[in-house]
Amino acid sequence: MNTAADRLDALLADLQRNSHVEVVHCTSTPPLSAEQISHLSEQAGCHLPSGAEEFYRQVGSFSLEWRHTVSKIQQGDRSDYGLINILPVNQVLGDWSGVTWFRGGDETYRPVVPFDMFTPEACAAFERREDGTFKEEISYHYFGEELSSLNCTFGEYIDLLIESRGYWYWQKTLCAGHESSTEVTDFRQNMPMIFPEYNDDLFRPRSA
Repeated sequence: MNTAADRLDALLADLQRNSHVEVVHCTSTPPLSAEQISHLSEQAGCHLPSGAEEFYRQVGSFSLEWRHTVSKIQQGDRSDYGLINILPVNQVLGDWSGVTWFRGGDETYRPVVPFDMFTPEACAAFERREDGTFKEEISYHYFGEELSSLNCTFGEYIDLLIESRGYWYWQKTLCAGHESSTEVTDFRQNMPMIFPEYNDDLFRPRSA
């Protein structure tokens, strides 16, 4: 059975073999031990959702950027890029108050905990319940404006992340109400050009 680290290595190798893609950068860090992760969880007062702790026992952090190189797609914006930025667990379980949410502030600022900060203004995140524990479902968060459930678990998110190759804003394909957005439209148009084996059926809003 391939580990998460193996699968991310395979993703990088697949992109490097793709003549339509240039890998701009890829970095990763070694994982923490189970004891270190447990200690961080105790300090944070909560445990990671199902699948996340196992992932972080195999991958410390992972950052990848690629760009499309074929002229069929209009250049000049980020709609032909892939961006992944899986944060280290000590940062994930750190204090996000005043960054992604404000205690007692405007209702649009929610207690979300980013783990894939794929762009400065948006992320994939865990969402805290009122008792401080994490929901199992992953959320898409546009800072200060939107919080939408992706209706998938952490493990499912990683599966889809790899299938999408981290294409810019692929997360919005799972959000109801964004079907006609520029990001989703570009994703559906461009992915088959760059990755012929792309499976569009995977990237649809899911029922709760």
